[in-house]
Amino acid sequence: MKLKPRRRFGFTLIELLVVIAIIAILIALLLPAVQQAREAARRSQCKNNLKQLGLALHNYVDTTNGVIPRGVNHYNATSCCCETDNGNYAHTIHTMLLPYLDQTPLYNTINFTVDPHDPVNHEARRTKVTVFMCPSALIFDDVNYAQHNYPTASANHGYGLCGRHGSDTTNGIFASRWGMTDDVSGAVYAPQMRLRNVTDGTSNTITFSEFAKGLDYILPTSYKNLMGRSWYDPAVNYGNIGFSTRIDATPSNPKATYSTTVNFGTVGSAHVGGVHCGFMDGAVRFISNNIDGRQWQALCTPKGGEVVEVPN
Repeated sequence: MKLKPRRRFGFTLIELLVVIAIIAILIALLLPAVQQAREAARRSQCKNNLKQLGLALHNYVDTTNGVIPRGVNHYNATSCCCETDNGNYAHTIHTMLLPYLDQTPLYNTINFTVDPHDPVNHEARRTKVTVFMCPSALIFDDVNYAQHNYPTASANHGYGLCGRHGSDTTNGIFASRWGMTDDVSGAVYAPQMRLRNVTDGTSNTITFSEFAKGLDYILPTSYKNLMGRSWYDPAVNYGNIGFSTRIDATPSNPKATYSTTVNFGTVGSAHVGGVHCGFMDGAVRFISNNIDGRQWQALCTPKGGEVVEVPN
């Protein structure tokens, strides 16, 4: 009896290559969608972080009878107008908000009778606080400092946080100028900021925005990995805690805002197209990199007297 040849089942080489090509195309189509979904989730978390900061700020201000603290708690000015520490035990608003962010145990470890960079406060200084960190931003581990991504609306100066600079109509709500006195004459530069002084309206006044390490717009480029280096110690660099309210310091703007080489008080984010901003009414809005400089400064100031439409 003649046996029939056994049929073999399988793929030819051409068929296999076609299947691999189809799978590769599907993966190429799916990856951007997966990345976009992940970034959307990170953006949502970033927005939620700023909402928590806004709520914590209101709870804190309730305990001070409406007094809004400076971004850094120094109370007088030396001959150097860019002084950020002054030996005044200059703790930051981020530190003051810890108890209102479920971080009371960390707050209780801090020795407030010495300055932030005293060795006794080393552990607090290097402790990462998740709510201060944007999940889209690059993380640079530092043995001495814990980074943050949410600076305060501060001075009309390229360094952001810079002592006596600016005026009542150009400085942000956390500027050092509010209530600061000259350590020689005792003159007060501007009245202490209070909730009732936010005459532009709480829905038109930015409190916090974003910093992100590694961005190419930062000048000088050697500083681009230092943005928001420490939420706890303001003496790390002038642009560390506060951002600039200058009209040429719009989000991700590569223009120098101090001399011809510095803009590291300018906000920026790892999100495409702009930055999240928290407002004094507790709202969080995404502000485009293309915002007009005058509109940006108007939103950054609590008593500028401008009529401004807040971007949606």
